Amino acid sequence: MVRFFKGLRTFETSVTVITMMAFTVVGFLQVFFRVFLKSPISWSEELCRYLFIWSTMLGAVLVSANDEHFKVDMLVNLFPERIRSASRYFSYLLVTVFSVVLIFFGIKLMIVNHIRVSAALGINMSYVYLILPLNGALVILHVLESIYLELTKKRKEVVSC
Repeated sequence: MVRFFKGLRTFETSVTVITMMAFTVVGFLQVFFRVFLKSPISWSEELCRYLFIWSTMLGAVLVSANDEHFKVDMLVNLFPERIRSASRYFSYLLVTVFSVVLIFFGIKLMIVNHIRVSAALGINMSYVYLILPLNGALVILHVLESIYLELTKKRKEVVSC
């Protein structure tokens, strides 16, 4: 199980880096063509927007996978261990509920937009919205991983890899 999540995290990191690099390259080309060649690329702004959305949502999955969400540790650390543990599980529950909502409404958005086509790229808009349910599903996977690691006390050795 640990090996599966390590491979999944590596895949997620690779795809995130690739989308961020593509976003940077397309953005650079957009500026270069517009400023220096005086011939802007019509599709570059739209592609940058979609790559930015995907890289941001995949980055959020990586944050969830490494349990690095924004936390107020100072307050939580004042509580006894039992309450700290309960608050961790409560936060897992909240993240899971949010992810289920993201999956549900992401699928609805995909269904509603399955006939829409993007203006400049001509791609089906449901591909753009695919990141929402994908993000929700991956975050739920990582929440389950965190719970498993919490219960088996292997959290530190997996995250440090």
